[in-house]
Amino acid sequence: MQSRIYQNITPKSRGGGGNSRCSNLELLRIVSMLLVLLIHFVPHHCLPSPESLSSETGTTIINLCLKSLSFICVNCFILISGYFGIRWKIKSFLNLLFQILFWIFFGVGIAYLLNIGFEGNTTEALIGFINARWFIPAYLALYIIAPVLNAFTEKCSSTELLRYLLIFYLFSTIFGYFLQSSEFNEGMSLISLIGIYLTGAYLKRDDSVFKQFNAKTSLLSYFLCGLALLIASLCLYSIGINKSIYGYLNPVVIMQSVFLFLFFKNRKISFNPVINFIAASAFSVYLFHMHPMIISTYGKCCKYLAENTWAILTVPAFFISLFAFCVVIDRFRILIFQSSYNLVRHEDTAGA
Repeated sequence: MQSRIYQNITPKSRGGGGNSRCSNLELLRIVSMLLVLLIHFVPHHCLPSPESLSSETGTTIINLCLKSLSFICVNCFILISGYFGIRWKIKSFLNLLFQILFWIFFGVGIAYLLNIGFEGNTTEALIGFINARWFIPAYLALYIIAPVLNAFTEKCSSTELLRYLLIFYLFSTIFGYFLQSSEFNEGMSLISLIGIYLTGAYLKRDDSVFKQFNAKTSLLSYFLCGLALLIASLCLYSIGINKSIYGYLNPVVIMQSVFLFLFFKNRKISFNPVINFIAASAFSVYLFHMHPMIISTYGKCCKYLAENTWAILTVPAFFISLFAFCVVIDRFRILIFQSSYNLVRHEDTAGA
């Protein structure tokens, strides 16, 4: 049974409890985190560039394909949150903070246990993990202001919400993507997450714009968007322009994220306790492999496996093994938090 304390990462839908929810979007949560591992694998395989296109044509095209299909990972993760709506509860927020702190110190323990070399000050690196790794502070901020966003979406009509989103994305595309305004930070910012969150809320309220996109059409559209990104990148590299078109603010990437979301949304998957069990700990995979004392080792593993003859088998096996490891450890983390929270709550009740 999926624990209710995961409302911060797997919030309840507006229509019922977490366990009554179908598992199609929980499966997307798992896929999104696997795509996070993949997008962080690509630079260690071969960093695409005009030079690599000339010297390592096949490898560069493969990496661009992988990047074109996986760059939607963060967007899909936030679309799910926006679709279900983050409901503010102190227990859920404390659990989110505890999860972050737990994996910070667990990463330190693993690094020392395995004698992983780390250059620099550990304390500064851990503080930087929270500040420099943009997603953590941005998601915490999104969680805090979610009640305001929910109130906005509940007050306005579907037409008004769609109109607002069109204006928002017009603004973010011009100033954020093309003019690269520092406020947007290339999509790695709270304001960008707000746009994706509200998009998920719109798809919950009214998806009439996408009614014609069934699961099959949505998946095809997802791949066509990826193909467009691939062709555009190859065209730029072929004329010597070393400019990446990938970014969370790229309108093609945003549409691609929506199409993959619609594919899973339209899949008929009833409640599956195994899927929901795994999805509840998906965020731990990000917290562990992006840990400042772990990320270099993750990169070395990716590079070693990429150069292996059986890379097509060993790389997916590595991702699945890492995912499984994090899920198992995170279940212990859940037990610790639940026990501690119940103990404190019991003492408060007894004291009252």
